[in-house]
Amino acid sequence: MLATSRLLEFLWEAATEHAAYVQNLSFTKFIPNSTPYQLWTGRKPNIAHLQEFGAPVWVLAEGQRVLHKMLPKSHQKVYVGYNDSSKSVKYYNTETRSILTS
Repeated sequence: MLATSRLLEFLWEAATEHAAYVQNLSFTKFIPNSTPYQLWTGRKPNIAHLQEFGAPVWVLAEGQRVLHKMLPKSHQKVYVGYNDSSKSVKYYNTETRSILTS
């Protein structure tokens, strides 16, 4: 898990996007008994998919040319947010130092 004090500078954008996403699904003091999402769409938000920023996620390995039964089928990465256009997850790949979508 990534601590915000050790967070790489280019991951701050993903951290603020995730914070805004969670805040829109949360109750606020100024809007009693509803959330901003609920006011915008007219439905209660589904929060079953929420994950903690920096939590470990397992991403399915794709494109293996040599298939071996005993090789791992997924790799552990770091969760950094949700993709806006689809129901996919953004993760940080520590080997390539990039944010990818799965």
